[in-house]
Amino acid sequence: MVDRSLFYPPPHCDSRNREALLIMVSIMDSTACSSEKTSFAASAGTHYAAEAAAEVYRAGGNAADAAVAAAAAVAVTEPLMSSVGGGGFALVRSPGGAELIDYYDCMPGKGLPPSAFGAGGSPMSVILKYGAGVKSIVGAASCAVPGSLRGWELLLRRHGRLTLRQTFAPAIRLAREGFKLGKTSGMWCEVAEEVLRLTEETRRNFFKDGRPYRQGEEIRFPELADTLEAVGEEGADFFYEGELGRRISSYILREGGIITEEDLATYEAIVREPLSFAYLGSTVHTNGPPSAGGPTLAQMMRVISAYDLAALPNIYYAKILAGAMKYALEDRERAYTEITENARVAERLMGEEYVRDQRARILGSGSTLGDVSGSPYTTHLSCVDASGLAVSITASMGYGSGIVIPGTSIPMGNTLGEPELNPKGFHALTPGERLISSMSPTVVSSPAGDIVSLGSPGASRIPTAILQTLVNIVVFGLSLEAAVRAPRLHAEGDLFAYETGARKPDLSAYERVLAYDEPSMFFGGVNAARRTPDGLFEAAADPRRAGGVAFA
Repeated sequence: MVDRSLFYPPPHCDSRNREALLIMVSIMDSTACSSEKTSFAASAGTHYAAEAAAEVYRAGGNAADAAVAAAAAVAVTEPLMSSVGGGGFALVRSPGGAELIDYYDCMPGKGLPPSAFGAGGSPMSVILKYGAGVKSIVGAASCAVPGSLRGWELLLRRHGRLTLRQTFAPAIRLAREGFKLGKTSGMWCEVAEEVLRLTEETRRNFFKDGRPYRQGEEIRFPELADTLEAVGEEGADFFYEGELGRRISSYILREGGIITEEDLATYEAIVREPLSFAYLGSTVHTNGPPSAGGPTLAQMMRVISAYDLAALPNIYYAKILAGAMKYALEDRERAYTEITENARVAERLMGEEYVRDQRARILGSGSTLGDVSGSPYTTHLSCVDASGLAVSITASMGYGSGIVIPGTSIPMGNTLGEPELNPKGFHALTPGERLISSMSPTVVSSPAGDIVSLGSPGASRIPTAILQTLVNIVVFGLSLEAAVRAPRLHAEGDLFAYETGARKPDLSAYERVLAYDEPSMFFGGVNAARRTPDGLFEAAADPRRAGGVAFA
């Protein structure tokens, strides 16, 4: 049982906020999420993945080894959220510093003639049964060069103790012996039914009795187990430069895609300096340029840092948070269009002069953006160990391309088919160029020794979910579990969305208002792990999705 005293606001919290903070208690499940006798904590998109992390940690690994184990297990047990055929980012914070490993997708097509691009002017598109319907380009032409295996291998090489083979062991067992499909994956199998019907190979992997697998049904991927086993033995080169890479390129090209053997052979994970900034005495490390998600989060936090949020009346608290979200997301939409310019764009948007202007704009009128559904096909995991090593990984495969590589059970992502990741247009990037992303794996540390690893899926709701979770921890002093479960709001363009119990601004300022009676995955799915200044460990999996936690 959860100690409900953990959810009460701290003494410095203005009395006008007490009711809003306490409302959240009534909507929470009583799930144990902390332990006093542990040296490791993990939170991931499925309980299988969290347990895989703990298993590898107990076998002699550290938080980096455990994170790779969880990432591989997520690729098995959340097969439409993450994949060997996708990519992501790993934010690593150690006592010696922080770094970002970028293993996100890049544009393929090296060595191909201009006529190979654009899918002949008629790329295949579908309407996904998500929200009011989301149009997405799918098929082989939507597949980018995936980076997962290169990223995991680099993470182990730089920070781990174990090998790919050792860290893959739980994922291989799950793929071979089977697992029960979780709530979130079951729902997305239904949402993506049209995509999953695309090829016979895809139907063979994701259909049962003529329809997609459903929540609670057992599913196995024996060919994926064999694939992971081979990669574990031979390394990521088997995927990028060996027999498997040749099979992937051959099939994608035959189906109308543009991934060449050269694309795979030249792909590299990149170590980058993270975007780091201070917030109320804590240091925040997140995914920096050329990604747009981390700078958007930083811009929001720079704007709200001028206010004593704990002392504000509810309506002003909500107005400030909503305004910071709305204008930062507007900038995300309009300013981050050129990968090579994103660092300069981020510097300007986070500058003091611009931030002051944003604070003034919060008191004025907003602007209208388009649809804000965004790709839900993303997952996040967090691991923290006793040494102070924290790893935060966010991974994605877009909406899924409907392509599964024959004989491997590897589903390929469709990130080339997502308009928000390709602001120049379909197939408009230069081969080898990284795609833009909103993924924002984050680690926060304090001088007292508090370390929090967190992140979220959810497209434009990624930075807003992380923002509110951090405010709940740093400003209101909530436990990790309470901070993750607390009601959320989201403001973007002319839309204001909120869950029951969330504080609200003057709603007349918004043309569209969405009220959710229960916690909804629309607001992301924060998975977080924490080592407190006292050396205790906490982990929280967002109930808005079907995640899990584990300790060791």
